[in-house]
Amino acid sequence: MSLPSPAPVRVRVGGTVRVGGTVRVGKNDPMSEGTGAGAKWVAPDRPAMPSNGAGSSPTALGPSAGVAVARGDARAEPSRSDGPRDTADDPASGLDGNPLRQLGVIGPGAVLDSAFAVLRFRFGRLLALTAVVVVPAQALDLVMALRFGTRSTAEDLPQLQLLDTGSSLPFWSTLTVLAVQAIGLFLLGMAVGVLVDGWLDGRDETFGTVVGAVARRAWVVPVVVLVAGTARFAAACAGGVGFFLVDALLFIAAPVAAVERSGPWATLGRSLRLTRSAYGNALVICVGGFVIASVVRVALALGPAALISMLGLPEGWMLVVEQAGSLTRLITLPLIACISARAYIDLRCRAEGFDLLRRQEARALVP
Repeated sequence: MSLPSPAPVRVRVGGTVRVGGTVRVGKNDPMSEGTGAGAKWVAPDRPAMPSNGAGSSPTALGPSAGVAVARGDARAEPSRSDGPRDTADDPASGLDGNPLRQLGVIGPGAVLDSAFAVLRFRFGRLLALTAVVVVPAQALDLVMALRFGTRSTAEDLPQLQLLDTGSSLPFWSTLTVLAVQAIGLFLLGMAVGVLVDGWLDGRDETFGTVVGAVARRAWVVPVVVLVAGTARFAAACAGGVGFFLVDALLFIAAPVAAVERSGPWATLGRSLRLTRSAYGNALVICVGGFVIASVVRVALALGPAALISMLGLPEGWMLVVEQAGSLTRLITLPLIACISARAYIDLRCRAEGFDLLRRQEARALVP
């Protein structure tokens, strides 16, 4: 059983409205009825004169009259708004290959994926910046490990290492090493924040410019690292879940300090406000970044350690290999910093409409 097709509505300008069959008007021909779907109206070269002189018949067109047809089964044309955005007014588009063009609100998975694009964009520069902050901490860690005959304390999240009771390294020595590592990671996060801030404005900051900008803001680092580290350690005492619940509130503090040039307490407050506005997303990004960095690090470091075990070499070789394997932090640490910086931008877009404000400023719509 087939349902009848929707009846179209025929409208004659200046006349009456009638529901009936599809209306077709031929060029310079009288109006006729039809049943074909999708009939198109063709404007006549000259108006047709009414057949009865009155001009009121619904089957005739009077001077300057027209007929509009609206079908009940008509469908609107698909919107074209889902196409690529116009980046002509985006300052970031002035930098070729910039991964921060066409900003908008995205999900946690897209933030993590975009962080890889940020890492690849200027990988050599990020590698050099990472070496500046990692090598001193790594050298101190190696000296401590060789002196006390224990394994490396290097971790992508140093606060978790304080809970490891299996290490024979004295507590205060461990605390010193981890403090240096935490400061180095925060400085690297600030460096990535400086780079990202420049990319948003279409500038490609040089290595020296980034180091200088971070050095001028380094005075905020000790306070932020001490407060944030204490909060993370206290939460970690309740288990790994507690650590991540607190870390999700503070992991964007480094780019906040660099981009907004705020003091230590203002940096912590700003980080809390932004992450609380979308805490679920911040928590997923925080945990996801840790998992990704851990997988990458294990994948890069497992091979040499397994080879030493198979060959049965002395324990001293294992310490050296562990330190060499810790060079994988040259990859994982900048990745963590890129995730933090990209999450900071996304949270600003969510909480403040940062992407919309940028477009308004570019179009001179903001006084």
